[in-house]
Amino acid sequence: MNGTSQVPCSDENLKELRLLTFRAHYFRDVGRVLNNRIVCTALWGRLSPPAELPTADREVDGGHRLWGQAKGIGSHLTAVDMVMHGTAVVFTSPVAFALYERPHPNLSAHIISQDGQYIYRTFGDASQLTTQQPEKLAWYDLRSHRLTSRCSGELDICVIAALTGVSILQQAPGVLLALVAFGGLAGSGLGVIAVKWRRGYSSLPQQVRRSIAEGRISVVYQPLVRLRDGHVNGAEVLARMSDDHGDPIAPDVFILIAEEHGVIKDITRIVVRKALNEMQTRLKKNADFYLSLNLSVDDVIDPRTLEFLDEEIKQRGLSPRQIVLEITERSTTHHERLIESMTSFRAQGYEFFIDDFGTGYSNLAYLAKLPISGIKIDRMFTQAIGTEAVSSEIVENICNIAQRLDIKLVVEGVETKEQADYVLALHPEAVGQGWLFGRPVPAASLPRAGLKV
Repeated sequence: MNGTSQVPCSDENLKELRLLTFRAHYFRDVGRVLNNRIVCTALWGRLSPPAELPTADREVDGGHRLWGQAKGIGSHLTAVDMVMHGTAVVFTSPVAFALYERPHPNLSAHIISQDGQYIYRTFGDASQLTTQQPEKLAWYDLRSHRLTSRCSGELDICVIAALTGVSILQQAPGVLLALVAFGGLAGSGLGVIAVKWRRGYSSLPQQVRRSIAEGRISVVYQPLVRLRDGHVNGAEVLARMSDDHGDPIAPDVFILIAEEHGVIKDITRIVVRKALNEMQTRLKKNADFYLSLNLSVDDVIDPRTLEFLDEEIKQRGLSPRQIVLEITERSTTHHERLIESMTSFRAQGYEFFIDDFGTGYSNLAYLAKLPISGIKIDRMFTQAIGTEAVSSEIVENICNIAQRLDIKLVVEGVETKEQADYVLALHPEAVGQGWLFGRPVPAASLPRAGLKV
């Protein structure tokens, strides 16, 4: 970012910043700093007035400045983690550490500076942790509270981790080998296998796999409301998953894990079956009511998905025209295969919406080629309505795009009447989704189709 020849915060530079944000999973936003003020960001555009930066929590070699949970930064409504170097500032994504936010109950860790003076992040119960490098335990030390650490050779980062309540099966393999020396090779082999099994059993990916296998997936529904009359005419189906302790796993976390480990299609099938079972009576009684289901691109381009959906719909005597399939703008890769597969779905009567529209910076000409029926405005743009941020202007542009392409429009994250009225003035047929109309609820609590909310 600092090596660019572009004028900071020019139209060309903002386009590059947005492209960087789109490509980076661990960024929430990126921006430019001049005279200790944030002048622009990819999300909020040019700030007027520029946002003054508070005193940094830490400065490290090379001129990097760091802030943890800084509040009141520009147009960001929540506390943010930031790193600045030169004229570039990066805001950490809220899900950057999502895979580690729920460690095993006996595991905790600090991510700290190498001098131990600054804690970047803490995971788990850190009451038993120290910021000082622990001494390495002797091989024969069997205490139940164990500390370990490792430092980067290039960055100002160390990790200090603690494991409490360590059983004999969680000791280092060398300890086990010594303990079972008189038991022979078989005993030592079983000991090492037990250690590996125990550690793998509690990992989050393994918990996601077990949740799928054991059916610990439920579905909730968020109403989709026609803005002009407040009538409920559909619902988005949202998956929920719990871990081995019965605690919820965040959707952003288990969906990402499922995609990385090739089990997302299993979740899709479970969610589809549950939703159709729970909602089939409502769908049969109200021909205009529809369900909106999220699919991955892998789902769409797999011909077995269409066969599966057709069979599930047919078994229940439902119509494909009551099913909307959502794919994210960020996932519109495999262009030719995707268009071909979507066309096959459309031929059977299913509709496609582009979810989180506006976050992927797709080529509009390409989107026009996709056989879609509608787009959903991402909630981050809805939240900007009523502010001076460039994101607020994007809402108006997207409404114009929907009307120009003659496609339907759903606005996510509607929390106030002012936001709903603003969109309604721009697009009279728009549909709203958000806490103003209802939070995700079980099927029995979903407002009746056609009911005014």
